Amino acid sequence: MKNLLSPISTSTSTTMIHSIIFLSSLLFGIGTCHLCMISPPQRGSMVGINKPAASDCILLQAPCGGRSSGGPILELIAGQNFTVTLMKNLDHFNTAAPGNFTISIGRGDGHFKQLLSFPDNADPSLTLYSYNVTMPKDHGEMVLQSVYNTNNPKAPPAFHQCSDLRLVGGHHRHTYYLHGNKKVVVN
Repeated sequence: MKNLLSPISTSTSTTMIHSIIFLSSLLFGIGTCHLCMISPPQRGSMVGINKPAASDCILLQAPCGGRSSGGPILELIAGQNFTVTLMKNLDHFNTAAPGNFTISIGRGDGHFKQLLSFPDNADPSLTLYSYNVTMPKDHGEMVLQSVYNTNNPKAPPAFHQCSDLRLVGGHHRHTYYLHGNKKVVVN
């Protein structure tokens, strides 16, 4: 009977192992590096974002990861503070030259005004960051964009997320839009 399990040569075996390690590190390093916007909710779904490699959190194209607006999902008071919460799904901290996170707002035409910037650090993957930002005094539909600038040559340069807002005058309240004209008021 012929032996179908003949041994692989040492050089072939070593090459295969190195190839597997390289491909695995490439997939892990690029495939699971994400930025998620928790509050306000990001464009797209939020399914599975509490685990690394969530497909809705790897958006590399500027602005907004290439995702188009579905219309405002949150109504905020112009000129008031709002707490933005982001999640770093995979740590890309570069000790030699740390990157940063930015939160900006604009009208959706690709021009954004930075509201906040804070440095990246060695916090572990899946860390949540919450910061108060002051909404501009403008009224109307706006886009809130968060960007994780990695400044790490072993990672993509930036990850993008956006949420669609409407800024209004009036009372101190937040209104989540659900299914068009139906509103749920959250105090």
